[in-house]
Amino acid sequence: MNLLRIIIKYTAILILSLFLSKNIIAEEFGTKDEALALLDRAISLVQEDRNRGLDLITSGEGGLHPKDLYPFCLKDNGILLGHPTSVGLNITNFKDSSGKDVGKELIKIAKYNEVNTIDFVIARLTTDDEKEYIKTQLVTRVVDLICVVGYYSQ
Repeated sequence: MNLLRIIIKYTAILILSLFLSKNIIAEEFGTKDEALALLDRAISLVQEDRNRGLDLITSGEGGLHPKDLYPFCLKDNGILLGHPTSVGLNITNFKDSSGKDVGKELIKIAKYNEVNTIDFVIARLTTDDEKEYIKTQLVTRVVDLICVVGYYSQ
């Protein structure tokens, strides 16, 4: 009888630990829904005032860089006009470690009034973990820009 109680106790502790660790991860990294909401905010900002919107996207003011999420916007030529760290960078030659031509594909799939996705593999930039994960970019066109928010989907 004591052995059964011990097994039940440790099983409960294990289940609780797994539940709590999943919640901690969910709190640390942005979700698809949070990324979509952030993309909607970025769209509204650049529609209202393109230059001010790009400034806010770059600075992150007003909660535009929650968790590991951030919006960025670029021109059709691949030059980033709003980005937290890389304004002026041309992403057209960006490839992931598998050789996927992410920059060019991102530009190609951007459509007005649609949110399309592109998946690629990359390490989480906000951790020391060098393991690569699947990141999904949510991509749309607004005004004369391509705007994007990415989240780690795996």
